[in-house]
Amino acid sequence: MTRQHSSQSSAGASLTDWSMVLDSARADSPTRKESLDRLVRRYWGPMLAKAKASGLSEHDAHDAIQGFVADVLLERNLFATADPDRGRFRGLLSQSLSNYLLDRYRREGAAKRRPTNGRLLSIDASDQAVSSRPDGPETTFTRHWVATVLRNSVQRVRDDFQSAGRDVEWRVLDARMIRPMIDGVAPVPYQALVDELQLRDLPQAASYLVNGKRALGRAILDEIGHTVCDPHQVNDEIRELLRLMEGPNR
Repeated sequence: MTRQHSSQSSAGASLTDWSMVLDSARADSPTRKESLDRLVRRYWGPMLAKAKASGLSEHDAHDAIQGFVADVLLERNLFATADPDRGRFRGLLSQSLSNYLLDRYRREGAAKRRPTNGRLLSIDASDQAVSSRPDGPETTFTRHWVATVLRNSVQRVRDDFQSAGRDVEWRVLDARMIRPMIDGVAPVPYQALVDELQLRDLPQAASYLVNGKRALGRAILDEIGHTVCDPHQVNDEIRELLRLMEGPNR
């Protein structure tokens, strides 16, 4: 059973990942192409990042992902083998891409794909030493999934705030949390925001930040909810997201 959501993602989707997956598996579905397009857009960044982390150049990575979409998603209809009861679609997609990249590497030859340091980063799941590295293809794929979740959530909060005439609240959230989180810059001091935005006092600026954080938290939960079938998996995904945001040096 799939979960239904009425809210929109930044790509305009109002369906969960699993709803789109199951729709994409049906050759007779009138919305199959639309569901497929939405899924490819959602996961293109993580898939491309994983391909590049496996040792491919920018050009070859794009070529590989286009081939994966054509050969595996469309021709072999990966969606038809997906089952919500067997785990996350993200896991199935990532493992299928690993297999595809490994087959591609073997077909085209080690010499052609070997980087200047003489070693191609392993994408074989059995290579524990490499697959557990922070910059391995699997971690890179998941990190880009996290980035996609955050980007969609931030976009949603920004759109909601601006459409509701809450531009000042958005600017406080952006200056105190979003920019520091995304760009690594220092948060703008409260007093500077009070002066710039002509707020009443520091407590008002702090209150705006609290409201913004709550809105962002809700958006993240909803965005993650679009990627799982079982509501109980949301907590697991949140823990994974937080772990990856902390980085390897915890």
